[in-house]
Amino acid sequence: MKILITGASGFVGSHLVKELKKQGYNDINEFSGDIRNPEEVKKDVQGCDVVFNLAGVISYWSEMNKLAYEVNVLGAKNMVEACLEYGVKKLIHISSDVTVGIKKNGLGDETIPYSLGGLKVNYCDTKHLGEEEILKGIAKGLDAVIVCPASVYGAGDARKIQTDMTFNFKFPIGLLYPDNGIAVVDVNNVVNGIIKAWQAGRKGERYLLVGENLSFCEIRKIIAEEIGLKPPFIKIPNWAFTFLAYVFLGFSKIIGKKPKLTPEMARINRANLFYSNKKAKEELGLTFKPFKESIKDSVKWYKENGYL
Repeated sequence: MKILITGASGFVGSHLVKELKKQGYNDINEFSGDIRNPEEVKKDVQGCDVVFNLAGVISYWSEMNKLAYEVNVLGAKNMVEACLEYGVKKLIHISSDVTVGIKKNGLGDETIPYSLGGLKVNYCDTKHLGEEEILKGIAKGLDAVIVCPASVYGAGDARKIQTDMTFNFKFPIGLLYPDNGIAVVDVNNVVNGIIKAWQAGRKGERYLLVGENLSFCEIRKIIAEEIGLKPPFIKIPNWAFTFLAYVFLGFSKIIGKKPKLTPEMARINRANLFYSNKKAKEELGLTFKPFKESIKDSVKWYKENGYL
């Protein structure tokens, strides 16, 4: 069994490699080329039995829009074409929960089509378009499954240090929290879900990987309490959050650095991104770790590695 993994050096990807090896899968090729280059993709896909496509650009900053489209959409297209050409037995494409439609009241599920296009958030749009490329491949005979994780937490993700874990609590803005909320999930649950989707997922299906649906206030309180800092207590309305986003964007242009807060972040926070995990539980047999435990794991890792 020869396995190819794109995005293997990332947060989820590195955990996936570790778990697969733990389960005895040792013939693993970690893609190191440019997924935007069809020939480089074909070179690594040739001879593989299964492909886990985790390569992606997660960004809510307009300066990254072009790269996000090239990786999230064209990269998915290149992978599909290579898998079809070389007869890959199964492709597991890792997408995002934001590609699944939401409900005003209740939880979004895999039956609801994409509904965030009106927010004009490039990350959401490109992940949706990437899924469309996978579906085109399925229509041509490719055996593929799409996995849609919520916002992933857990030990090993230094990226969150720059957002939730440090920035949000070292400055006065950390006392604020936006309205609404998101779905969250532990990294180990995501890895297990990806493997189960490979082993038991049905061709052409999407599976949401969701641990809990929490408000931003709940998320920040849990994080603050675990770190030992004062939790946020002032809810900021959407209009004020958007105003702050433009202030941060303008300041970032002056200092020449990536903004900590962007208008796209403000727009995506206008809705509750809450989703159901019923299908993943029933069809893949998954269970999910509580968010508090994920944060305990995260903070422990951060402290052990000198981030906190």
